[in-house]
Amino acid sequence: MKKHGIGIGIVGMGFMGLTHFTAAQSLRGGQVAAFVTADPRKKRGDFRGIRGNFGEGGRKVDLGDIRVYPTLDGLVKDERVDLVDICLPSYLHASATRRALRAGKHVLVEKPVALTVAQATGMISTAQQSGQMLMVGQVLKYFPEFAWLAQTIRAARWGKLLALHLRRIIAKPDWGDTWFADPAKSGGMVVDLHIHDTDFIVHLFGKPRAVTSQGVTRNRSVDALKTTYHYRKSGPLLTAEAGWINGASLPFEHGFDAFFERASAHFNSSHAPQPVLHQRRKSGPVKLPVGDGFAVQLEEAVRGVRRGDVPAGLSAYSATDALRVCKAEEKSARSGKTVPI
Repeated sequence: MKKHGIGIGIVGMGFMGLTHFTAAQSLRGGQVAAFVTADPRKKRGDFRGIRGNFGEGGRKVDLGDIRVYPTLDGLVKDERVDLVDICLPSYLHASATRRALRAGKHVLVEKPVALTVAQATGMISTAQQSGQMLMVGQVLKYFPEFAWLAQTIRAARWGKLLALHLRRIIAKPDWGDTWFADPAKSGGMVVDLHIHDTDFIVHLFGKPRAVTSQGVTRNRSVDALKTTYHYRKSGPLLTAEAGWINGASLPFEHGFDAFFERASAHFNSSHAPQPVLHQRRKSGPVKLPVGDGFAVQLEEAVRGVRRGDVPAGLSAYSATDALRVCKAEEKSARSGKTVPI
């Protein structure tokens, strides 16, 4: 293969690995050079057994000259791979990331950055010591609806933000070889699912000074919660809810309600799939940025490697703060008390 741009090596060809593989097909300045799998069918490009909580299932693809390795150790020795894209189950993020960094590769790791703050800070230290870039794929901010919302809040086109509520509810996962169901491997609902919205809030407003959460705990796992994020008194009211509690026939929905001084915006993926803006005298759908969130995120990572600096939206420091806040939310939901951060 004649290399054109940044070579990407995907580690873990499950649902998220396939999502990244698909997103890379339209990538400018980079391409998938290799991936890791031990599955004989996937080695041949047969991804039909892959499924997740959104989008279509996998299909058969022509791998062309993409190399396939049975382990990470083989992939990090490939001179065509510049960026290792880690899409493994969450409990494997820390060890795989550090191995790739030490091998001299830049890393994009899927959310959550890790299962514990100690693991995340260790990953950051390894990146600093190795001189390689560590980026974290908290993709929500790149989805068109949320990219529009972030830009709207920053521009204050309809006045300052008064309140924002984020929502993310799914049926309890039954994919991923059951590792989702084990909080020791997935981090549970809060770290696996809710971290999307917590990261979005941290990205826009920074780390809160405290959180207050209420939750639904089943089998010692917090399967649903509602959180208020505490900042300075003059700031907007920021809240979010999430849960693994939907009926199986409605497996996934997310959205937001944003209230500005002169308008409000509402979005729910299950029954209002395009955000609607309500102003004083008119209402209507908003014009969204063009692009698939995963493709935009991957292109941002490739640009970061080419420039030699980590894009703000992929910051491992911000992702670690989001993890830290999630841990505080879970503690608050269990204790019923406000938890400082």
